[in-house]
Amino acid sequence: MTTAPAGRNRLFVAVLVDTVGAGAFFPLTFLYLSETTDVPLARLGLVITAASLVGLPVTPLIGQLVDRFGAQRVLVAQTVVAAAGFSFYFHVTGLGVLVCGVALVTLSDRMYWATWPVFVGEQVGEEGLDRWYSTVNMVKSASLAAGGALGAAALATGGTDGLRVMLALNIASSLVAGALFLSVRGGRTARTAVPRGGWPALLRDGRYLQLAFANTLLTFGWLIPSLVLPLYVARYTVLPVWVAASALTVKMVLAAVLQSLVTARLGVLRRTTTAIVGAGFFLVAIVLLACASAVTGTAVAVALVFGGVVFLALGETAAGPAASSLSVAAAPPAWRGRYVAVFQMSWSISNISGPAIAGALLATSALAVWEVFAAFTGGAAIVLFLLRRRFPAEIDEKTPPREKTARHSAPA
Repeated sequence: MTTAPAGRNRLFVAVLVDTVGAGAFFPLTFLYLSETTDVPLARLGLVITAASLVGLPVTPLIGQLVDRFGAQRVLVAQTVVAAAGFSFYFHVTGLGVLVCGVALVTLSDRMYWATWPVFVGEQVGEEGLDRWYSTVNMVKSASLAAGGALGAAALATGGTDGLRVMLALNIASSLVAGALFLSVRGGRTARTAVPRGGWPALLRDGRYLQLAFANTLLTFGWLIPSLVLPLYVARYTVLPVWVAASALTVKMVLAAVLQSLVTARLGVLRRTTTAIVGAGFFLVAIVLLACASAVTGTAVAVALVFGGVVFLALGETAAGPAASSLSVAAAPPAWRGRYVAVFQMSWSISNISGPAIAGALLATSALAVWEVFAAFTGGAAIVLFLLRRRFPAEIDEKTPPREKTARHSAPA
């Protein structure tokens, strides 16, 4: 099953519009709320953290809604919830309004990540998963970089007013993206009945839970550029902190530029193997970044940081699409929403626990954070290696065997 060209173009435009808006405002959310409200910083951080924790158990319920109503409807609803949540930020007069806004934004984030892999899978079929996820990741990386640059420019030129403009842009982009998602034809609509036994089947599916665990360990690699690197550079290297900010931008640009190349180069590998290669790239990046604190020369430290960023981008472009496509291909079609929702919880777990883990380790020593993050990444690689023997070829291979046979037997 594939979408028509017009539907495919609308899908890409929707991803582009939605992600540019998010990239322009989302990194500035904490700054915006601290500058435009009277809520103390400590309480502000507590509200955001609490909302993240409360939103975690909602994710499986979203997966169940996807199975019942179809990914497209839930994805469109997510854009409306996001717009409503961000609209509260214009009128934060007290803690109650802030809690409502943060709760809705958190809910929309959970809805998005639990839904979009299933939506793409419904549109393209299993044969096109890896290529489509790679392309969507490339679009996301490019639009996040553009959005980040736009947000930085608005902050530099307009201050608080510039932040409000970015907030309005984010709301508008969510609604426009929702209309575009709604206009995409194809996929599955609501079902009158969903087969029973989905949750018990998932809890008995050891290999899928093993895959979700491996991805949870692997997702800590995505936190390094934005969460670990700025404080590490400022505290433990001879470099100014703006180097870390520049490195984050470079990483996003590289992820967009390298995605198609990495996908083509690793296209013959199994999905588990590709994810293992991505974990290997993360490990190389960790080694390079760890070495940056041991040198006294500025030029060498810059080279190590940016070299690490290159391998972080390679790790993301290799592991991300492979793990996402494997999570969809390995899920039974009737219960794909709840399976993928549980898989996507891995990102929530690392995002919630990451700040506390990174903060405690960075307060300990320069190497402590890299030792633990290397253990996470190495553990993910080991689990994925063990999974290679558990997933059959029709799930783990990017090109189904029947397609390979047909191509090889075709007349010259």
